Formats: sequence, C-alpha cells, structure tokens
Amino acid sequence: MRVLIVEDNLDIQANIADYLEEDYLLDFAYSGDQGLELAVGGGYDVIVLDVMLPGRDGLEVCSAYRRAAGLQAPIIMLTARDTIDDKEAGFVAGADDYLVKPFSLRELKMRIDALALRPKSRNSPQRFFAGLTLDVSGARAQANGTEKTLHDKEVKILALLIEAAPDVVSAADISYALWGDEPPESGALRTHIYNLRRALFALGLPELLMTIRGKGYALKEDT
Repeated sequence: MRVLIVEDNLDIQANIADYLEEDYLLDFAYSGDQGLELAVGGGYDVIVLDVMLPGRDGLEVCSAYRRAAGLQAPIIMLTARDTIDDKEAGFVAGADDYLVKPFSLRELKMRIDALALRPKSRNSPQRFFAGLTLDVSGARAQANGTEKTLHDKEVKILALLIEAAPDVVSAADISYALWGDEPPESGALRTHIYNLRRALFALGLPELLMTIRGKGYALKEDT
C-alpha cells in the first residue's frame, strides 16, 4: 500500500515513519505545493494531510486534489483544530476522515487501513458552465452545437476555471497546475490563454473568458 504523508513537522514525520514504514510504502511532503504535486501524480492508496502547511494549507490542497486527480484516493486530515466548524471545513474540502492532534499512531494506522478498503472514485470526465461542456478525457469543448479539440494545457486551464467559476484563478495557480515548480518562459501561459479564447470564440462564447487585471482569469456568464 502506498501512503502519502503531507506534514511539515519533522518530529511528527519521523514518528509516523518509524511506526508505519514496515507496513506501507511511504512518501513525505513538507509543503502544500509539494504535497499537491505528489498527490496528483503519485497513485496513492491513502493520503494523510495536515491542515497547517507552508504555502497552500491542507484545505486548499484537498480541494485542488479533488478537482485535479483522475483517480481519487481517500484523505485523512490531521489538525490541532477540533471544533465542529473546523471539521466541517475539512469535509467540505473533500476529506474522508479527520484526526485531531495529538493522535495515537495506532489509531492513525487503523484509519489508514479502513480507508484503504474503500474503492477509489473517479472524477467525472465532463465539466459544465454556461452552455459550455468540457470533455476532459477527450480534450474537447462543445457549445451551440459546435465542437473544438483543445491542447492538453488548454483543457487543464479550462477545467480549473470551470471548477472555480465565477471566482478568479490566479496566473500563478494556473502556471503551477500546468508546470509545477518549473514553469517555462513567461509568455507560455499567455499563449495558451490566447488559444483558449480563440477556441471559445469559435464555439460562440467570445466573452466567456475574462482577464481580471492584477488578479488572474475567470469565466463569467453573460447576464
């Protein structure tokens, strides 16, 4: 069984490793961004995710993972926060279980084993917004009886924007989703945005993709 531990406290990491490494294949991440990158690409059976992390916090990582990952692993949230509101926020973000610090390592293992028995769910390949249908797996967008094939980067951008709509997604977040910590030269994202706008225009949706100056990009439904 492969388990990802996203936890920035080195002492907690060491204790978890000592207790679990004989039973599982463990990977560790120290920040939210690193954890998200590993989670999306790692094919894990269970993810153990701390709430308080450098960079993206655990709630942001959980939400982004649920949007981006094709095959969904169950997530256990670790946190010192134990109010009902805190737990609700974790479940709304997509967590499957919640363990309050300080916790028993034996209990953590029991919860990992229990979650690993659940079948993994798969994200729907389709996204919808304002008459637009995005088929993620087929890399196609449809609207007004017309269909366009998209580049894989444009599919990822459009999927992110649909999931966030009508809220703004920053250029930095889009860049990270496309290239991780190694983005190409600065004009690459603008090129993909331009191409995506051309595709939406061809579908009869010329005003759908908006640039929000100084903030990022958003999809706005005509009113």
